[in-house]
Amino acid sequence: MLLFLNSIAGSELIVVLLFVLIFFGAKSIPGVARNLGRGIRQVKDASQSIQDEIKKSGTEMKREMNVNRAIENAKSDIEKPIKDFSEDIKSSSHEINNNVEKITKSPDNYQDHNKVSQSSKKESSKKVESQDEGSSTDQEKNRS
Repeated sequence: MLLFLNSIAGSELIVVLLFVLIFFGAKSIPGVARNLGRGIRQVKDASQSIQDEIKKSGTEMKREMNVNRAIENAKSDIEKPIKDFSEDIKSSSHEINNNVEKITKSPDNYQDHNKVSQSSKKESSKKVESQDEGSSTDQEKNRS
């Protein structure tokens, strides 16, 4: 505010003050100065409130950005294990499909598989029969 006074000489300042005194009069100069001071104060207060609002909205935007960043980080932390799990399931299903195709395409393997499954069924039925016979002999022993 005082920067423009550096370019004005002392004599020029006296001329301006005399002009103000003549134009406004000695009685109204204090009222004019008071009103001028109030006006300047209102302008400063208004500019300060605008600056405060700008700072406040800036900090709110930063908070929102931090919240959004935290949400994105949490989202990626949750999605990563799910994607890994789904990829594991897909690879397992491909392996199973490949194994099933190998078995179904090869008639020898299919016949061998049938023979193995039939022989395992026979063995399991023999075991069940022997267990049944053993349990019946145990029951007879317990009765006597």
